[in-house]
Amino acid sequence: MQKADIPKELVYVSSFDREGFKREKTNDGFEYLDLQGKPVRDKAILKRIDELVIPPIWEDVWICKNAKGHVQAIGYDLKGRKQYIYHPKWSEYRQQNKFSQLPLFAERLPIIREKVAADLRKRGWPKERVLALTVKMLDEYYLRIGNLNYKKNNETYGLTTLRRKHLNDNGKSLSLTYKAKSGKYRNVSVSNPTLAKLIRETSDLPGYEVFRYIDEDGKSQTIDSSDVNEYIKELSEGDFTAKVFRTWGGSRLSIDYLEDAKKDVEENPRRKIETALVQRVAKKLGNTVSICRDYYIHPKVLEVVAQPEFKMPRISNAKKYQHLDNSEQVVLKILMEG
Repeated sequence: MQKADIPKELVYVSSFDREGFKREKTNDGFEYLDLQGKPVRDKAILKRIDELVIPPIWEDVWICKNAKGHVQAIGYDLKGRKQYIYHPKWSEYRQQNKFSQLPLFAERLPIIREKVAADLRKRGWPKERVLALTVKMLDEYYLRIGNLNYKKNNETYGLTTLRRKHLNDNGKSLSLTYKAKSGKYRNVSVSNPTLAKLIRETSDLPGYEVFRYIDEDGKSQTIDSSDVNEYIKELSEGDFTAKVFRTWGGSRLSIDYLEDAKKDVEENPRRKIETALVQRVAKKLGNTVSICRDYYIHPKVLEVVAQPEFKMPRISNAKKYQHLDNSEQVVLKILMEG
């Protein structure tokens, strides 16, 4: 990434730029030191650091001195993995540019699905199998991945942070009921009986979290979003994260709901097809209409399908597309022709 790739309201922070603060553990918490090793006393700076919500388990924590730096903090988790906290505006900018990944993601999706299916067939509950289960859930239900910081500070949940208390299971049907990001309550019916069965199994492992695995020592362990994202990158051999499944899902749903949106417009001619379509997709994803339009439906797909003259293209029977359903093939065709 170059400086030119940064939004104008932010400042590019190089990996070699150590102009910032260090975090040191104390008996009653943490203190922050400047480059001279002196404790930071400025209340505004301490407030900004506090608002970053840096996980207490991170080690060797560095905090950017500039409040407009695109990277605000860096640290290492318990597994020694380098972790970042980005400026919110950088996260928004990066999410908007995720649309450019969709064509490549669509082409890799059949490979991802084949590998996930293989890992789901493994015996017992090794880590690869529970990671495959989470990716399968992302692929079918377009859920947010979950974040320990959101769970701790906002008491909101995503896929990897769900607990047994969020399962509604009457033996015949299974649903996930929880408070998601922005305080929106989700009730997701797991209609796939195979996935429901697997979720029941993994949630029975020792511990509170739904998605757990058994390590080589026979102990029950949790997974987090970093584990899932690393698994996705390994499967796809690309720089994809859990978020791309949600973006792909929103674009795909715009094809699924197109006919229903057209009926909405017929009943109320003053409405625009684009608005009716986004409202339906937003409801399914649990987003506001504006967030859904800006982040979860590829603008090219929305532009094309909203045209009155749009007709569904012919679907390919090619072997390389056998793991893509009809709606997904339509999305890919639109993106490739765009």
